[in-house]
Amino acid sequence: MSLVTVPGKIRLCGTHAVLVMAEGDLHQAVCIAGDALPSFAGDMIQGLLERLDLYEGIADRKFAHGELAYDGRVWITSSDIDPRSPQNRL
Repeated sequence: MSLVTVPGKIRLCGTHAVLVMAEGDLHQAVCIAGDALPSFAGDMIQGLLERLDLYEGIADRKFAHGELAYDGRVWITSSDIDPRSPQNRL
């Protein structure tokens, strides 16, 4: 099983987005920093939905490895998405 976004639980908060993800009965808040948000001219939520698989995969990996921030949330930044980052190489 892996973390998946709870339907209707995506919010834009200033310069970042917050998603509530679940794995069974576990719920985890995931923040996507502004530098990792899609550069999308239209609806930002739609842009997030189009890349949801990517964000869920990163959040699941970080959560599984205990990569939680000071606030207990998983934070996704541009370095998590950059294909040149060591953790993103196959």
